[in-house]
Amino acid sequence: MDRRKILVIEDDDPKLEQILALLEISSSLDVEVAKSLNGACKCIDNKEYDLVLLDMSLPTFDNGMTVGASGRQKTFGGKEILMYIWENEKDLPVIVLTQFKDFPADEGPINLPQLHIQLKKEFPGIYFGHVYFEHDNDSWKTALKDFLSEIFIC
Repeated sequence: MDRRKILVIEDDDPKLEQILALLEISSSLDVEVAKSLNGACKCIDNKEYDLVLLDMSLPTFDNGMTVGASGRQKTFGGKEILMYIWENEKDLPVIVLTQFKDFPADEGPINLPQLHIQLKKEFPGIYFGHVYFEHDNDSWKTALKDFLSEIFIC
């Protein structure tokens, strides 16, 4: 069986450690990590992946590479990554893995179910769904394993 390649786009180290620990259980997965919008785009440009696990809130640049205001956290940085994948016509399934239930937006807060509906509509065939991550609750692990089984069996 071929090894599956997963790109994890996550900037929060404690969350990242838990995700990687879960993925490392499987010997059939090769996992690469990007911690920013720019880092993720470089990875997507330079390698082929079978799946992206995507945080929604991301910085523009990796730590130590920030330039003024452009390095600040972007609430919908993950949506920019989805747009990048869509515009570059990559056949790449994406699962959003977020620890936020609500996201501030100009038009008012957007909750996770509303965001899910938006992403499904805007990125059909790429956005496969979301997993709500909690450090002190393991239900996210089951949800993520279910998505992995669904995507890699198809």
